[in-house]
Amino acid sequence: MNNLLKIALLTSLPVLSHAHTMSPFLLPEVFDTKAAQSISFQSAITVEKFFVAGNNFKTSYVVTEPDGQQKPINAAASLKRFNIAEFDLPQDGTYRIRTQDALGNSGKYALIGGRWLRVRPVRAPMQAPAAKPAETASAQKAPVNNQPPRVIAADQVPANAETLEVTNHFIAESYVTKGKPSALPAPSKKGFEFKLLTHPNELYAGESLKAQVLLDGKPVPNLEIDVFKGASSYEPNAKREQPHVKTNAKGEVDIKLDQAGIYLITASYPEANTDAKKKPATENFTYGLTVEVTE
Repeated sequence: MNNLLKIALLTSLPVLSHAHTMSPFLLPEVFDTKAAQSISFQSAITVEKFFVAGNNFKTSYVVTEPDGQQKPINAAASLKRFNIAEFDLPQDGTYRIRTQDALGNSGKYALIGGRWLRVRPVRAPMQAPAAKPAETASAQKAPVNNQPPRVIAADQVPANAETLEVTNHFIAESYVTKGKPSALPAPSKKGFEFKLLTHPNELYAGESLKAQVLLDGKPVPNLEIDVFKGASSYEPNAKREQPHVKTNAKGEVDIKLDQAGIYLITASYPEANTDAKKKPATENFTYGLTVEVTE
């Protein structure tokens, strides 16, 4: 895909909504090259799938070369909505690009009355406009919200309450091959990882991407994986959100890729906790993998 088409893909897509509101992505200018000496890429948080840069996030990168050497790189340009970076391809084979030490906003929870409530910063008071008589009467008839609270202001947390800090990790990665594909890096067994069982630069329409999802080297079973397909402004009716899949008991997943194009594969771990009585995880991971499928 040439750069002009890539720009069209990035800037002209319609809005998609999904439960996973934010996903990091890392998008190379090409996924397969014969003789390029360097490759550029961009990274960002996409709020509106697919590949619509919403916000930048602070990160550096690690490029794992075909011989296993790891080289850290920084962004060549850090803009409001995305980073731009580049790296050299000194040898033939497959290169992995992965974000490093990328953190989202930290969170805090407090155990109040047997429920874990998210602690929000104290907000400055807002002066409400004077209500008209009709509005006052209407407000008096408004239904009462009997749902238990899920959020508490920081200045309302009791001094003796148990609290918990939560760290949010953003992970985005992709693969570029120069010449003939080579073996992929082995899992580090640290943090959240996709161990790819299918080579990401040998994906063809109608086939599947097979992977195993790991946390600290251990399989993550029954985790929902979301798949989104890129489409240009010339495909207004294209179906971008693909069927969701789940990992099996061994943490393995089989993602069917029916059509050619670029795909964003995302996952969040642990999944959203809807039970406020359950203690939140101290570390959350949000992951995005971009791949290209050819005819």
